[in-house]
Amino acid sequence: MTKTTMTRLLLALAMVLGAIGLDLAAVPTASAAPACGVLADGAAQEAQDAVARACDQIGTPYSWGGGHAGQPGPSYGLCDPANGAPNDCHVLGLDCSGFVRYAYYLAVDQDIMNGITTTQWQSSRVVDRFTAAEGYDPLLPGDLLFYGSNLHHVAMYLGGGYIVEAPYSGASVRVAPTSTHSDYYGAIRLYHGGTSSRPVPGAHRIAYSEGGDLWAKDGELGAEAEFQESDVKEFQLEDERVGVLTDAGALLVKDGDLGPGWHTVDADSVTAFELDGDRIAYAEGEDLYVTEGELGSEAVLQDAPAAKFQIEGDRVGVLTPDGTLKVKAGDLGPGWTDIATGVTSFQLHGTRIAYTEGGDLWAQEGDLDEPSEFQEHDVVEYQLSGDRLAARTSSGALLVKEGDLGPGWYTVNTDSVTSFQLDGMRIAFTEGGDLWVREGDLDAPQQLLTGGVTRFQIDGDRVAVLLGDDLEVKEGALQADWFPVDPDSVTDFQIGADRNRPVRV
Repeated sequence: MTKTTMTRLLLALAMVLGAIGLDLAAVPTASAAPACGVLADGAAQEAQDAVARACDQIGTPYSWGGGHAGQPGPSYGLCDPANGAPNDCHVLGLDCSGFVRYAYYLAVDQDIMNGITTTQWQSSRVVDRFTAAEGYDPLLPGDLLFYGSNLHHVAMYLGGGYIVEAPYSGASVRVAPTSTHSDYYGAIRLYHGGTSSRPVPGAHRIAYSEGGDLWAKDGELGAEAEFQESDVKEFQLEDERVGVLTDAGALLVKDGDLGPGWHTVDADSVTAFELDGDRIAYAEGEDLYVTEGELGSEAVLQDAPAAKFQIEGDRVGVLTPDGTLKVKAGDLGPGWTDIATGVTSFQLHGTRIAYTEGGDLWAQEGDLDEPSEFQEHDVVEYQLSGDRLAARTSSGALLVKEGDLGPGWYTVNTDSVTSFQLDGMRIAFTEGGDLWVREGDLDAPQQLLTGGVTRFQIDGDRVAVLLGDDLEVKEGALQADWFPVDPDSVTDFQIGADRNRPVRV
């Protein structure tokens, strides 16, 4: 075909298209992405600033391990062919978690997102958390989106169905649609914005016992308590579920409101139990059973004897009578990983596992086959909470670290702590009967809340204390007034929908 003929054909085609009214300029390109920036309303100013700083990094090379030096910002990565990064030790840049760390550091002038994706997901600075089942509708600019059940990637939400991310070796920081990734796991928010995910079910519940009688209330502190059950030996609140173990060994669970409606999980032979999400674990001696899903689902016998056990997310952990710590992740079938031997206690939290061998505390993070890191000697009590780890020593010192599991303890108190608890950005501890709480950074000032405390719990913005048999709760600021829930007959209690408490060795 000659050039003249081609020209005539193109002119003819243009005339035909014009005749049928087709405007080529109006046909969108499938791959077109908007300019990087805040693409939706409602985000906190800090989150909007983080988006702006993230957009400043457009074009910065991806570098596996980049952005994880002592100071946030681009750094040379790691040469790791197994992770598709054969040359990244020669590339000055950022990986996905180093990228969002740097953006928030530039925005708020604090290194609040130090660590890898698994650490960031568990950050104690999270004010709201979203699941994949909720979709993208509740998200706001500046929210951090995580991918894969192993949390292998993180990106920042811009709004309008777009993210900004440091994607992979050989690429650069870019804007991409959320549809780029098919394994969205969930998202976190670091500063309160104009929308919220669904309220955490059961977050405003209080349960307490008067001898063997269990009572519970939901909502405002002044809401009326409802009788639940008699002859209760043990109880737990978890989301919208309530579980009780009776003196006769019956395990009863209800789901929904606090009215009548118990489901009998086991009628007469349970010795211990735990609720987590839609799972129920219970022991009959050393036999451990776990159900998953709706009440009435079939219980699955776990193929390992359990002297102690815990369920957390999709993980099940057991400490066998011979001191072996075994953990599985995923379904309830076979598939244990031996974490350690000679173990005396343990705790699961997110993708972290902490355990003691006598008074020595160890912890690991990530996949079950990751190596454990030694944490501290002479530990008598410890707790995992978000990205924080705390340990109380035999000398009464309270130590807390934030971020990764490497060195870096902060001494909250040197020698006089008798008990403690972490929750979010709060640290509570007692010196004898005096309850102290600090809120915010590890070095934030602490406030004396009250004396004469025999037990206490912190959960969200609530603090509860048992003063003898008087249960009192405050809500909101630490200076708020105490509300008397039951003035004279309480023997045990729980506030909130999550029973994450320290483990005593």
